[in-house]
Amino acid sequence: MKRIVLFLGSIVGMLALAHAAPPVAEAPINRVGTPVTVSIDETNLTRVPTSQTSGRAGIFFAVPSGNTGDIVGFFGNCTSTALASTIRPVQFIRGSSSSLIPLREDVCLWLITTHSANEDVHYQEVMQ
Repeated sequence: MKRIVLFLGSIVGMLALAHAAPPVAEAPINRVGTPVTVSIDETNLTRVPTSQTSGRAGIFFAVPSGNTGDIVGFFGNCTSTALASTIRPVQFIRGSSSSLIPLREDVCLWLITTHSANEDVHYQEVMQ
């Protein structure tokens, strides 16, 4: 009888521990950063976000409809990149609605515009 009680008690304890913390993707947004507008160049890669917020879980990102070119780029580390500006697996179409991009604090977007002039993008960091 003691073995059954101990076994059931350990099962209940393990279930309580497994349910203790929600996964990061399901955790609520606790803090938000200041909304920022960044000018994206047509020749040089620009890092987004431009600052490092501790505990960042993602960014809200929008390309205004006034832009005439698309914004393209790739995900990379936040210190520097030696990759060519012609690598463009990520594309944001002008006028697209704001969307939440899950982005850890050690990952950044490196962006460039397809237009011959600078384009503006807006982003806001969120922390969980």
